[in-house]
Amino acid sequence: MGYFGARFCTSGESEVVGRFAHFHRVLLADLFPFSAVGLSKNLLSQHRQSLALWNAHAQLEGSRGRRDEARKVYQTTLTLNRTHITLKEASCLWWNWAEMEWLAGDDQSALTTILKSVEMEGPGSGVTFLRARRSLEGKCDGPSKGWKEKEYWIKLRALLELLTGNQPTSALAIFDTYISQCPDESSKESLMTASLLMTYYHGIILKKPMQPYILRQRARKAFEDFPNNSIILGILLEAEKGQGIWGYVRAMLSGNEGKPKGVARRVADVWLAGWEKGRWLTEVERTRNGLAAAVEHERWATRVKYRSSAH
Repeated sequence: MGYFGARFCTSGESEVVGRFAHFHRVLLADLFPFSAVGLSKNLLSQHRQSLALWNAHAQLEGSRGRRDEARKVYQTTLTLNRTHITLKEASCLWWNWAEMEWLAGDDQSALTTILKSVEMEGPGSGVTFLRARRSLEGKCDGPSKGWKEKEYWIKLRALLELLTGNQPTSALAIFDTYISQCPDESSKESLMTASLLMTYYHGIILKKPMQPYILRQRARKAFEDFPNNSIILGILLEAEKGQGIWGYVRAMLSGNEGKPKGVARRVADVWLAGWEKGRWLTEVERTRNGLAAAVEHERWATRVKYRSSAH
């Protein structure tokens, strides 16, 4: 790829291009699996300075099992163009690179990537890891341009804890420290979901030694706090396999502490009704009315938010 050496901008990047980057990666991978990379390269040739698109392209290559190609993109954007990358952009790219290596089962490469993110090289040792922890904590605690930037550094810090031989509970404790500092509910939900996914990947996908109760307790806590999150619900069901969970999940989904149920919760109600033979026929009308109310509520909330931001 001859355009890897392009100079990357740190400001003034097209907002449309930035917002389109993630959608472009997912859409290409799902709808055009055979031509996705070619289309991505074509888009990059028109927006060579877009770090968001380079990041999306690297993730696309990684999702197709082409780790070497993805690694080239990360190395080029993060190493050769280090002076042109803002801290926010760097944290996202470093995390995606480290996560790719980790999920491929290459713990050493993931560790090396994390060390590089704080400008450390060489073989890992106790002293090196201690310095890396302190550097990452400095980035987590320091001034930032937004919570999302901080979240990537927090995930890198938690992954370092996991990869250096510590229990998943130690990584979760790091997440919990920063969840308590989150400025709003959306950032809390994002960080809680990230912590749950890391635990799920560690124990279920990568099959590392882990007591089942760790994932189960985390999933229950996450679902109690954020019952409208379908990712959390899916992991809860995975964690509760074999535990006789029908009554427990039904009780959790049925209640909502008097709060209006969103569309996601109403869809979960539809799915839940299908668990019991014949129950769906008695739930059709109630579910239809509930969905209509949920859609109208979310439309109203969106209008209020739009009007507030417009003034």
